[in-house]
Amino acid sequence: MDTDFFLERKLKDEAPELHQRVRDSVFMLQGILESFLPRFPDFTDHSLLHSMDVLDYANRILGQEQMCRLSTGECFVLIMACYLHDIGMGISQKDYEVFSRSIDFGDYFETHDKADTAQTIRDFHNEYSGLFIRKYAELLEIPAGDILFAVIQTSRGHRKTDLLDSAEYPELHTPYGVIRTAFLAAIIRLADEIDVGTDRNPELLFDSSAVTTQRGIEAFGTHESIRRVEVTPERILLYVRPKAPEFVPLIEELRKKIQQTLDECRRAAEACSDLRITQEQVEIKTL
Repeated sequence: MDTDFFLERKLKDEAPELHQRVRDSVFMLQGILESFLPRFPDFTDHSLLHSMDVLDYANRILGQEQMCRLSTGECFVLIMACYLHDIGMGISQKDYEVFSRSIDFGDYFETHDKADTAQTIRDFHNEYSGLFIRKYAELLEIPAGDILFAVIQTSRGHRKTDLLDSAEYPELHTPYGVIRTAFLAAIIRLADEIDVGTDRNPELLFDSSAVTTQRGIEAFGTHESIRRVEVTPERILLYVRPKAPEFVPLIEELRKKIQQTLDECRRAAEACSDLRITQEQVEIKTL
């Protein structure tokens, strides 16, 4: 079975009204997502293009067997979370100030005494995303109650959160079927992690040659060296053509990081649900 747009097609067939809610929301999101650019000129793509890539990778990670077992509610939650997981990168200054009052920063500002607004948003953007979704849920046409909670938690779960915390990531029973939030968050975390190829193309948005920070140069150079990412039922393959010799160790570091994320997401899926992530290895294929 072709996995292209499977989640979207399944949702449209099973719950046309939920599918229409997704369509209406996506129409509004492009401008909000792309507003990250002025704050983060050296940051990789977090626009609607990235959200669509994450959704595509989620389809491929799931595969035919797992996707067929998802409930209608899970399809809606995962699709919406793929589109909304980075929405916190594009929040307004007013929302930043209001949302910041609700975030537990711990000792962040003691250990990051030079952190400005941009860096704070960058480091906690999953939390800002969750708060944005909660505030604007009605505008985004997300049903209240358990569905909204699941979208928020799945979006937040693309980074940092503890997927093994059953209070944060419970199994929910809704009119649209069971929603295994830990599994959905594991899928989006892995899908977001593997959007590392050259097709995550910043040149569609801005001139990457203008990037001057070392961090930005390394990030864009590594992305440009990874020509494509392929997902099979057993493994994740990075097809690389290093832009320069100095990017070879950076590519290997990234492979290890993805493998670590894959391992933790597999553990979360197995511990918290009856569904599985079947991919086991991340491999580099040099072109």
